[in-house]
Amino acid sequence: MKKIILTLAIISLSFFAVPVTADIGSASVQTNQAINVSNYQATLQGNLAIPYISNTNYVWFQWGTTNNYGNETTHQSISSGYFYQNITGLNTDTTYHFRAVAQINNIIIYGQDITFYTACSGCYNTGSLTINKKVINLSSGNLNWSEYINAKPYDVLSFSITIQANGNQDIRNVYLRDMLPTNLIYKGNLTVNANLNYSGNPVSGINIGTISPGNVVVIAYQVQVAGNQNFNYGNTTLTNTITITSNDTSSQTDSATVFVNNSSIAGATDVSTGSTNNFLTDSFFLPLMIILLSAWLYFSGKAYKFADWLKVKIKK
Repeated sequence: MKKIILTLAIISLSFFAVPVTADIGSASVQTNQAINVSNYQATLQGNLAIPYISNTNYVWFQWGTTNNYGNETTHQSISSGYFYQNITGLNTDTTYHFRAVAQINNIIIYGQDITFYTACSGCYNTGSLTINKKVINLSSGNLNWSEYINAKPYDVLSFSITIQANGNQDIRNVYLRDMLPTNLIYKGNLTVNANLNYSGNPVSGINIGTISPGNVVVIAYQVQVAGNQNFNYGNTTLTNTITITSNDTSSQTDSATVFVNNSSIAGATDVSTGSTNNFLTDSFFLPLMIILLSAWLYFSGKAYKFADWLKVKIKK
C-alpha cells in the first residue's frame, strides 16, 4: 500500500512539474567544489546519481552572488555521472553561490548550495608579463639565440618571443604585434608553443589568449632579409621591436637587432642597368632618329629616288 501511495505522489508531481529538493527515489544530484577559480572565471562541478535507465535527464548549474542565484548555465543532457560547466565574466573580490540542478522525467531536483571566492581586490594589477625576444640566422647555420645577429641580404632568420605570466592572476587577451622594419620580410612558419597549425600573422597581430600565472608561451616565426639592391654598400642596422598588450597589464616592448652587411653594390654584379658608357649604344634618341628617317624615306618614295641616284653614281 505504501509503495502505491509513493508512486501516485511521483505521478502527481510529474504532472504539475513542481520543483522538489528531495531525491526522486534513489536518484540524486550532488554539487561539488568549484575548481580553476581565478579573478574572472571558475569551473562548476556536479554529479548525477541515478540507478535506473532514463534518457531524458538534463543537468545545469544555478549561480550568482547570493543564494537567489539569478544565473544558470546551459542545460546539458546526460544519463548519469560527472558533469561540469565553465562560467566567465565574474567580478574580483566576490563570493559566489552555486548549486547543481537536474531534471529527471520532468521532475527537478537540486544539489546543495556551495560558495567560492574570486581573487583579491585590485588583482588585475598584481599580474605582470616578462617578455624576451631573440633571433638566429638560419642561413648561416648559427643556431645560438641572441638579441643581435649579423646577416647578409637574402638570409633567412627566425625570431623567438618568450612570454611568461608573473604574480598570482591570469593575464587575459595577450596580444602580440611585430612591426617589422623595412627590408625584413615576414615568411611565415608561425608556431605558438610548437603548434605548427597556429593561424595568424604577427605583423598584423595575433591574440595569444589567457596566460595563467607561471605559464610560459613561446612564439616563433621566420623572416627574410631583402636583396642587396635594397641596401647601401656596407653595414645597415635593422631594429625589430614587438609590442605586447593585454587586458590586465600595461603595454610592453622588446627588441632584437640585425646587422646587415652588404658587400656588393646594387647593379654592379647582378642587376643590369643597361648602361655601357657608349653614346651610340646607350643613346635612346639615336636609334629613334634612325627609325624615323627610314620611315620617312620609305613612305615618301625618296628611298627609291635615292637608290636610282646611287646606282648611276656607281656606274660612273
